[in-house]
Amino acid sequence: MFKKILSLFKTQPELASSITATAPAMPDTGPVPARMTRSRRKSKSKHEAAWISEPEEPTTAERLYSLPGQYKVLSDLLVANPKSRSGYSQIDHVIIGPRGIFVIETRNLTTGEIRGGRREANWTVSTSRIKMYNPLMQHRGHVEAVHAHLGDYKRIRMISMVTFTNRCRISVDPAVRYVNSDELVIYDHELVETILRKTERLEAEVPETLFKEQDIQAIYSLLSSANCTEPQTRAEHIEKAKGIK
Repeated sequence: MFKKILSLFKTQPELASSITATAPAMPDTGPVPARMTRSRRKSKSKHEAAWISEPEEPTTAERLYSLPGQYKVLSDLLVANPKSRSGYSQIDHVIIGPRGIFVIETRNLTTGEIRGGRREANWTVSTSRIKMYNPLMQHRGHVEAVHAHLGDYKRIRMISMVTFTNRCRISVDPAVRYVNSDELVIYDHELVETILRKTERLEAEVPETLFKEQDIQAIYSLLSSANCTEPQTRAEHIEKAKGIK
């Protein structure tokens, strides 16, 4: 009887050793808590959801390049302007179309309600105590600077446009929110549609004012030649513009 009991004790280690030999070796990192696993998965899904719901918005230049081929786009133009204190005017975008030239000023205000009248010198922003100088009045100098470099095309229709992001709210004079005006304040996502609608309106008002492809190219060349690309001049203009502000 004693031998039988002893034989049972001997077989147990042998069984354990055979199991150990056949099983793959695993690093001893300790158990992974169930909460940690769930939280990792949860954070990943949140990240994925944010990425899906908040795509990167196109820039104004990218929006403008979606215009039909007969429109010519110029961005970040720096042209001489003797009426400016810095001696230059910097224009965000100029669009040369078959019925007119659109001079565009982009404002990156991301919050607040903008209030003001077309003829009021100062506008207000609900999130700021500082008043904003009427951007249309400020932009008129840019439009005049572009007009001065048009050579024989000075009779072309000039349309001034100021854009704001759709994160803020535009509550300004309704007269500058409709395409019948040559001074417009709009959201940036309305830009391309407004240019096309304004072109259609100009075509209906004055059908004979159609600029052919060679005219559009000639105006494009005039403004491209007037554009100052010298880095030092541009840097000096920026510094002087900061002082003026």
